[in-house]
Amino acid sequence: MLSVSKPPPKPSDTIQVQVEQLTAEAKKLSSAGKEAQALEAYRKAAELMPGAPWLQHRTAELARKLKQPVVAALHYRRAGAAFIGAGFPKRALGPLRSAWALGVAALPANPTGFVALTLDLAELQRELGFPADGDLSLASANEALRAANCSETVPALEARVSEKPLRASDPAVPPESGVKPSTQASALGLLARFRSALKP
Repeated sequence: MLSVSKPPPKPSDTIQVQVEQLTAEAKKLSSAGKEAQALEAYRKAAELMPGAPWLQHRTAELARKLKQPVVAALHYRRAGAAFIGAGFPKRALGPLRSAWALGVAALPANPTGFVALTLDLAELQRELGFPADGDLSLASANEALRAANCSETVPALEARVSEKPLRASDPAVPPESGVKPSTQASALGLLARFRSALKP
């Protein structure tokens, strides 16, 4: 009798199954009032699937509820990066603002990380067509840093952007084709910075 063997599962299938099991476990734990254990299950799932914005966001929300601001901020930033990576840069604004608010509350701890987050948020706001919001983020961050007696300051975004070579996606450079650059394309430049900043 011939035995038919199943092909080995693809690594992505295995990860998907693990994530589904972990999130199901997390939901059961949360329903049973064991939210700290649920958070650990969500964190494990989020590590396995960093590109899933909903999973990163859910993990951040639960961490915030459990008053774990460092964990919450990390997963809010990962949610922002995942939204950008998925082609939804506008949806990245909410999680990044939440991470920013947690960063303000944590000052004077980690002012360097707070400055980097502020620059990422302000640049994304600017690239999405909200330059006034970006300027407000920078000004508010500097005010928060001063109030916390931090020596760090957030540099003006114009100075930071002018250090980079001009890209065709920059609004100041009209593309030769006459086609307006897509917001998604310009936000992808941020994604590379977010990913490098979010490695554990």
